[in-house]
Amino acid sequence: MENLTPVLLNAKAPLAFGIEAPWGAGKTTFIELWGEYLKSQGYVSLNLNAWESDFCEDPLLPLLSVLDDWLSELRGEGPVAEAWEKVKTLAPGLLKAGAVAAVKAGTFGVLDLEKSVEGAFASAAGEATGNIVDSFKSKKNTLAKFKELLASALNALPTGQNNLLIFVDELDRCRPSYALEVLERIKHLFDVERVVFVLAINRAQLGSSLQGVYGPKFDGESYLKRFIDLDYALKIPDMGAYITSRFEQEDILGRTRNSESAKQEFDWVVKGFCWLSERFNCQLRDVNQLILRFRLILRAIQTDESLDPQILTVMLFLREYSSEHFSLLVHEPLRINEVINFLIDENIRKRDVPDALPVIAGVTLGSLTRKEDRSEIFQFWCDKRDKFDKSDSRYDSLEWMREIAAREDPWESGRLLNRVYERVELVQRLNVAG
Repeated sequence: MENLTPVLLNAKAPLAFGIEAPWGAGKTTFIELWGEYLKSQGYVSLNLNAWESDFCEDPLLPLLSVLDDWLSELRGEGPVAEAWEKVKTLAPGLLKAGAVAAVKAGTFGVLDLEKSVEGAFASAAGEATGNIVDSFKSKKNTLAKFKELLASALNALPTGQNNLLIFVDELDRCRPSYALEVLERIKHLFDVERVVFVLAINRAQLGSSLQGVYGPKFDGESYLKRFIDLDYALKIPDMGAYITSRFEQEDILGRTRNSESAKQEFDWVVKGFCWLSERFNCQLRDVNQLILRFRLILRAIQTDESLDPQILTVMLFLREYSSEHFSLLVHEPLRINEVINFLIDENIRKRDVPDALPVIAGVTLGSLTRKEDRSEIFQFWCDKRDKFDKSDSRYDSLEWMREIAAREDPWESGRLLNRVYERVELVQRLNVAG
């Protein structure tokens, strides 16, 4: 973002710039961080979540609302404030099907400005042709004045900032017709100097959605090129580095600062998150949600309360990706081997055993197994270990897991399990945005 910022702030505008990445690959996080970076540098940027506003009949309203929030904060008088107030008075005349009653009266439609003229002709039986032409000319004049005044209002930008960046997120989650309306409004109404739109999109998904609306022969991805001037393929960050950075937050660091054992414990939690994220093919959005749930639980407990973060990690992933095994772990503890085997078997078969596997699995196995059940449960892992030659790294991994499990104190396994279970269930019911 440090490299993109000077390019877009000084680009010849108007400009529509696409940030392209698959679903869950971090587009939202990227533009949020970008917005914070711009703010830290003294620049103004605006943000519109298109999905949150797709209940609107016309996306012009939320687009203007975002601008109004910024300009109203200035609370100034003079040319800028006057220009913006005039922009708002002109806006009703540009609302689709709102100003021209002849165009699908009572709806706001999906039609372009030019197409609305065709609709006016079709529904204006008996109306004089001259009146329709006059109406069209009036609308064109209104649009020209709208753009002129909008350009004047942009003089509110800080000294040294050439362009205003407006981020538009979640387009590919919107109704396809609404997503297209947003793009049309940007292209036709906001093609104003000094305005740069940054659109976070999954082009393939959005193109496919448009194809579903307009038919299988409709080339949605090519059609989108009409609206986007430049593309940037977002590089998906290394998952391990990303997870590590997400755990470097004060609410977590504060629990490890004065305890070397706690620090080591959380180091294994980070490694466990990396392993399980790969095990369940998580996207960045999924990881964000899981880490947020983890942190919500952590904040709700006292620092001296016993709640093993490694077991919490396992249970969060199981609750999200295999409710069947989550239920087994909670309600049928004697079947814990089925749960652990489900977690690790794929890695064992593929000879891909990360360091976190025996540690996280071993802690879970030992902590949640009653003392009287250990002999039978641990024998399963001895038998599994002995299927491999002692020179095989998998033998060492399974033996390490068993040793870690044997060292864990089982005396409060039931209470520990219930505490973690209750909190995981609580945060699972929360609508956590990634």
